[in-house]
Amino acid sequence: MALLPMAFAGIRGRLRADATSWALLIAALVGGSLPAAEEINSGWSSGLGPSLDVSAAVLLLVYAIAAMFMHGAIRLAGLVGPYAVILLCLGWLISAFEPARSETVVASAWLASHVLFAIASYGALTLAALAAGAVLLEEHALKARVKSWAGRVLPPLDESEATQNALLKASALLMFLALVTGAANEYVNQGRLLEFSHKILLSILAFLVLCLLLYLHHRTGMRGRRAARWLLAGFLLLTLAYPGVKFVREFLIG
Repeated sequence: MALLPMAFAGIRGRLRADATSWALLIAALVGGSLPAAEEINSGWSSGLGPSLDVSAAVLLLVYAIAAMFMHGAIRLAGLVGPYAVILLCLGWLISAFEPARSETVVASAWLASHVLFAIASYGALTLAALAAGAVLLEEHALKARVKSWAGRVLPPLDESEATQNALLKASALLMFLALVTGAANEYVNQGRLLEFSHKILLSILAFLVLCLLLYLHHRTGMRGRRAARWLLAGFLLLTLAYPGVKFVREFLIG
């Protein structure tokens, strides 16, 4: 319920850098983080439902930070608000129908660092993917030469691209740290650097896609629709690695 005012205001293009908009954003951040706080308070669980709750909370936190430092990023609320509502609703439904409560994880220092970096990278990449979605919608409207919802509500095309590129760099750095700390945790506990599971392979592929996109952007200036599609491909791979693998393990196999 705390998310709905921000989501509706964002869909209608009413959020700006003013006191009312910031009050709605703070209410959404606090209210949207309560399910994740409850899950963490009861002990870290690796289940799909808790993971979606935490993903929504981190997305809102990254969005609030981006809105503070990136011009026009606050206008992404038209995509961020509905997406966060969907994540929390799915988390609630999945938690209600999970076959069994996932085992609570006792975190070592390396594992805690890995989880922190992994969730932060997924939150940053999610917001980058939403910015890429804004780029695709706005480019389509410009080419069609029509007045669209995207043009009225979302940030201008150059601001959406700037937000996408900044978050792309942050996502790649955080993903690199997640992979390094995950390998260190495996080495300390199992005596090997990485266990090449589906999750690890998909995460590495997502990281390579982001690195390739950064390289192409630096060398060729690739931008617009092509860059947005590459970023969405990386987001899809990381989504398959993070909530996707949990869904398969808990509902299809477990």
